[in-house]
Amino acid sequence: MAHQNRLIVYAYALAIVIFGAVIGWLLRNSGTPDFYQAPVVSGSMGQSIPGPHYALHCYDCKIPLIVDAETVGDENLPICFNCGASNSLEDISAQINRVSYEDVDEAFFTRWQRVVFDYQDSRYIKRIVGLPGEKIAIENGELFVDGELYQKDLQEFDQLSSVVFDSRFQPHDSSYNLLQRFGVRGDEQGWIYTADNVFAFDAPVKTHPQWLDYYHWNVVAGFVPPLERGTSTAIFDYLPYNQFISRSRLNFVDDFVLDISLKIYEPGVVGLRLLNVELELDFKRFELRRQAETGSGKVRLAKTKWDDKGTEVKFRIGLVDGLLIVANNNVYDKSGFKRLELSGDYDVDLAARLNPISISADEGVLDITHLRIARDIYWLGADYTANRWETELTEANPAFLLIGDNQPVSRDCRQWGEAIPEDAIVGIVSD
Repeated sequence: MAHQNRLIVYAYALAIVIFGAVIGWLLRNSGTPDFYQAPVVSGSMGQSIPGPHYALHCYDCKIPLIVDAETVGDENLPICFNCGASNSLEDISAQINRVSYEDVDEAFFTRWQRVVFDYQDSRYIKRIVGLPGEKIAIENGELFVDGELYQKDLQEFDQLSSVVFDSRFQPHDSSYNLLQRFGVRGDEQGWIYTADNVFAFDAPVKTHPQWLDYYHWNVVAGFVPPLERGTSTAIFDYLPYNQFISRSRLNFVDDFVLDISLKIYEPGVVGLRLLNVELELDFKRFELRRQAETGSGKVRLAKTKWDDKGTEVKFRIGLVDGLLIVANNNVYDKSGFKRLELSGDYDVDLAARLNPISISADEGVLDITHLRIARDIYWLGADYTANRWETELTEANPAFLLIGDNQPVSRDCRQWGEAIPEDAIVGIVSD
């Protein structure tokens, strides 16, 4: 009996070995990519793939922060990009990051993928910006492909953007709550700040557009000259991951996207101004009316059945690469617009950008339940300035222009003066 049981066990074991071998053969021949890991030794990709860093939550507004471990310390404490609070590093240890990447064929390579590659006996992680045969140029923060301004859609924008404000994370210190960051024009009575820490509009009878202005705060760590917390400024190409790194100058960033959530109890017309561009969301006629370079235009909005207890409405509205984009679940509209130009006078240009976003209403009842602002990446040339820089892709073999997200820090194809051959790319970073 024991001998018979032993034979059964051997048979089961042999079956398992054969089954495992078959599965292994199938996996090796099924095209399933192999996965590997690589250490991240620098901050060239910023918060997208951080190098050695501290991860914390702001003590005041509780928003998550990721900062380069080499740019902060006991004398240079991390500054929150959302509320400007200075944060302690006590009992927080620096973290070392590793990324997983998969071995794939060249046919899978597309723009914006993050890749691992070898260059001059070192291994790097950067993002694909230029494809084989393309001529890439950078000027005034914009990317040009074969002489044309590259215009991203919102999905591409999200891969490269940086959040600069999120109303869900409000400081507990009342000296820096939303009342200090928003202003109502004149003696307008429609807007109120509620006990729920949101702005609400209440005007059952139609009046005139009443404006609520958002003022952007200076949260740049190490800004010279030093400014008090809560001081208004423009949106710059500052990356909070870098904290106290030294730069010769910061650049104005006029490309950003506003995510806005409303709870509407009685519909009216909501106006929005992003820098010098204005539009209206008419929730009575279900129309989007925009003022753009191509002329005024109307877009139909999906009809909504209003609930007496409030109806949630969400929109994404932004200025991205020369396009005004308005989107929600039912609408994706884009049109050209006339950019706010730089005069060359810093004080004049700064003053024009202190209040980048305004919201108005003329009747109805609504709450602004969420506001989130993210700025676009600001491309820099090989000398880390906004001056024009362009490639000369003359390689005989397919090669890719690879650049780090952390524009003022990364050393990459811009400084190396050459693209990276296809066979030097060892894998694509896994999400």
